[in-house]
Amino acid sequence: MAWHSSLYTLLVAVFLYGCTSSSTISDAEFQAHRHMARADTLERSFALREATTEYMIVAEHYTSTSVHPGAVRKTALLLSAPSNPAANDSASRYWLDTYLRLTQSPEEKQIIQMYLTMVDRVGELRDSLRREKFVADSLVTVARKQMGEVTSRGRRVQELEAELEKASSELAKLKEIDVRISKSKVKNKP
Repeated sequence: MAWHSSLYTLLVAVFLYGCTSSSTISDAEFQAHRHMARADTLERSFALREATTEYMIVAEHYTSTSVHPGAVRKTALLLSAPSNPAANDSASRYWLDTYLRLTQSPEEKQIIQMYLTMVDRVGELRDSLRREKFVADSLVTVARKQMGEVTSRGRRVQELEAELEKASSELAKLKEIDVRISKSKVKNKP
């Protein structure tokens, strides 16, 4: 995998060398293309966090290079990707706003505006989901507490029923004894 990245970087460097009007490429341009090549490779291998970092390096530090707008766009898009562990809506919004200022195409500006709207809507939905989850967790906590109380009351009812059964049994015995005493008094009376 590393040799693919090195080969890709070398091909980019050779291509850039051949495409420039002068015989030398600026060091910044070369470094920016190297980071972009690494980022592309990482993105294709689904190492999105690392790819985002590489694109962001170009977006932040190589602003005068030809690949800067592409790096800004890729940074914004990867930061809004749900499958990216480094996803961050507010950072994505920042880079989308930055890209919006960089692009000249009206069609692309319109697409970025729609994307900004979607990022805002996703943020609102995530906030709503967090609130709903909080409410659900609170309800689960209340339900568990009430379930504990119901279980405790159920045990208490069983204890009281057992005591009532015992008291009824003792009362029946006392009644039987009282009946015997009454019968014996009636027999013993002249």
